[in-house]
Amino acid sequence: MAGRATIAGAVAASLPVAIGLWLALRHGLPPIAAQPMLFALQCSGAVVLLALVPGIEAVAHERLFHRSIDPLAGADSPRLVVNQRYIQNTLEQLAVLLPGLFLLAHYEPDLRLIAATAIVWTLGRWAWWVGYHIHPLWRGLGVYSMFLGMVVLLWGVGRFGFDLAGWPGVAALLGPFALIELWLFRVLRR
Repeated sequence: MAGRATIAGAVAASLPVAIGLWLALRHGLPPIAAQPMLFALQCSGAVVLLALVPGIEAVAHERLFHRSIDPLAGADSPRLVVNQRYIQNTLEQLAVLLPGLFLLAHYEPDLRLIAATAIVWTLGRWAWWVGYHIHPLWRGLGVYSMFLGMVVLLWGVGRFGFDLAGWPGVAALLGPFALIELWLFRVLRR
């Protein structure tokens, strides 16, 4: 229970900051004149470079310069394990965020939404990584990045469903996801 309270506290501390930063960027950035899909691709490249590649580099450098050069020797440091988990989690979260950015670019003419989302998401990944290095429970500092990616994807898929068939289309696409989430909450709380 103490672990959940620590993660919840970290989330509670960082979420208002993330929301405030996203709103400040969304309204404070100058208007962006670009082709929407190209801009989404450019932001996707920046997100991968700034959020994923540093984790890959951290693992590569540690393997090169420490006893963990042989990944099967069992000499991985706790730092290396955290970096590997950061890479894995960031890959998972990129699979959620990137289609969401492209859907956002397709449906929203204000590209500041994409820029704000990409920047705040990347900062969230860094907060998750740094927090994990402090203590595994402090990774909650960046959990909002997972929430942000999910919200953008859900919104984009919902708009797609609406284009296909109105509100029944939204229900057909988002309903099964909501049911799976409810089922997971119910099963895992037992």
